[in-house]
Amino acid sequence: MNFNFTEKQQRVADQAKMIAQTLNLDDLTQRDLAGTFSKPLFRQLINQGIGNWLLPISMKGDNLNALELTAGIESLAEQCEDSGLVFALSAHLCACVHPIRAFASDQQQAQWLPKITSEAWLGTHAITESQAGSDIYAMTTRAERSTQGFVLNGHKEYITNAPAADFVVVHLRTEDRDNYFDYSTFILDSHECGVSISKTPHNKSGLRTTAMGDIYFDNCLLPESALIGRLGAGAPIFQVSMEWERVCLFALYLGQMKRQLQKTARYISERNQFDAPLSSYQSIQHQLCDMYLNYESSRLLLYKAAWSLDKGDVSGVASSLAKITVSQSAISNGQTAVQLHGAKGVLSGDIERMLRDAMPSAIFSGTTNVLKNNISSTLIKRLKAQWI
Repeated sequence: MNFNFTEKQQRVADQAKMIAQTLNLDDLTQRDLAGTFSKPLFRQLINQGIGNWLLPISMKGDNLNALELTAGIESLAEQCEDSGLVFALSAHLCACVHPIRAFASDQQQAQWLPKITSEAWLGTHAITESQAGSDIYAMTTRAERSTQGFVLNGHKEYITNAPAADFVVVHLRTEDRDNYFDYSTFILDSHECGVSISKTPHNKSGLRTTAMGDIYFDNCLLPESALIGRLGAGAPIFQVSMEWERVCLFALYLGQMKRQLQKTARYISERNQFDAPLSSYQSIQHQLCDMYLNYESSRLLLYKAAWSLDKGDVSGVASSLAKITVSQSAISNGQTAVQLHGAKGVLSGDIERMLRDAMPSAIFSGTTNVLKNNISSTLIKRLKAQWI
């Protein structure tokens, strides 16, 4: 078992570090307070090479696998204090670009991938509805067949990147047979006739520099060519997209935790109380140790999940275990970092922002409670089959 990066993983991580160090984040505090996503910074990330990460080799792209993308996102997040920007980018790559790479036809790839890369188009992945959150199969937004293709009607809520998006990957109900094949996946320009997107982002507590909004479809007519994969193949496409999101996107919290550890270790070493640095007190040492334990255990599970994903495992067990652990660790470490920084920890800045940015991680891409249910169900089946 070799825990060292491959040459390509290291190259991607180094590239991400160099790109992150070119970003001008002087206005981050103001954008965080205002809840503003920076499209110029997103374009800069894409134009400096990240746009090629998931592009197929046939299009002169890097065609990164899950392990390589995880390494890149972790490195980017370690160096970039704008976690909302990294989150927006990661959601774009994992839930929008990867499904096109993995499931779209050659014609669709030729139509969409060049402009997504060369013009730095931002994608949004629309699945959640008011009554279809964890129970995603309760969705009611529909695509009805017509003589000209499909007609879309309905409403998607809490959609990452929606207010700033240039294109939409959306999952819709196309049948009512009460089975796995009732759903299909489509891709469309966000400015299509019959599509309206909330222009004012939701006012969130964390990840405020990522724009979240709602999408409305009112008799939106799409051609047959907008369908990704076959009719009824939406559920497996969604499942794979979630696997990539739960693994690769969550690497941003590994990077954030590492940056948090470095800042916290530096602070407790420099801060003196009772004529001694905070780092000399055993209780403080134990807290820092717990933070590092959380980071290392999360990293092991996440990279194992990425390895499993590259081996074709989409059962959801490895990704869910990693996602639960990373989110719990990010929240716990965020609370500890604030505590150890004292009054400075609650002042506006990177330390308190990392805690706020960690809080939604237990909710999006599958809540912790639902993922535990899924893991338990699969575990029982595997134990009965003596597969563990």
